[in-house]
Amino acid sequence: MPERQPHDLAGPAEGQDGVLSDEDIYARLYTAIARQQLPPGTRLREDEIRQIFGVSRARIRTVFSRLAHTGIVTLEPNRGASVTRPSVKEAREVFAARRAIEGTIAREAVQHATKRDIARMRDHLMRERDADNRRDRTGMIRLSGEFHLLIAEIADNELLRRFLADLITRESLVILTYEQPGRPSCSNHEHEHILEAFARGDAEGAAKLMIEHLDAIEERLDFGDRQRSEIDLATILRGSAES
Repeated sequence: MPERQPHDLAGPAEGQDGVLSDEDIYARLYTAIARQQLPPGTRLREDEIRQIFGVSRARIRTVFSRLAHTGIVTLEPNRGASVTRPSVKEAREVFAARRAIEGTIAREAVQHATKRDIARMRDHLMRERDADNRRDRTGMIRLSGEFHLLIAEIADNELLRRFLADLITRESLVILTYEQPGRPSCSNHEHEHILEAFARGDAEGAAKLMIEHLDAIEERLDFGDRQRSEIDLATILRGSAES
């Protein structure tokens, strides 16, 4: 069974007896990480999360193993689980993988795009501009990823969309780890240029702009250390059921 992605979730529901399934717990943790509520390096203490969800340690370990398989959680002997803090090498690999597929995705999307698709892209960019005006950093990271996933959806290639969704979640951890203060990594102006290529039906131009956009994001990152603040896991994970 393929892993559920945040954009596929309407929010996990509890069973009739009020007990969460392993799939529900997995979805809440994955979604909290994908939405940047749990930043890189956050310790996922087994006992604390067991109490939050009211389940056994064995079930939490099973969920942690699934999350580790996706690459967004790291398991270390004698230290337990934490949200993955990508190394510089891993960050570079994420961008290399995205460049390898997103030119193809953009090219195919232009060929499939309808007037309605173009309108959806314009509406999305309006939301990006609003988040940018409000200096909503986490909102901008999330919306940027969603813009790329929208293009993958328009391309109508489900395999590439799923692969890209995983890469975007990993990239969000890269950005939260290495983005320079006061210098957002993703520019909605670059997204607007990509949209213009879509509007004129320029598949090759859109592919070229997409690669340049990914290059620019990587170049704006600062691959140094960042300080982390304390995270209230209970508030985030219990609240995710209502989001």
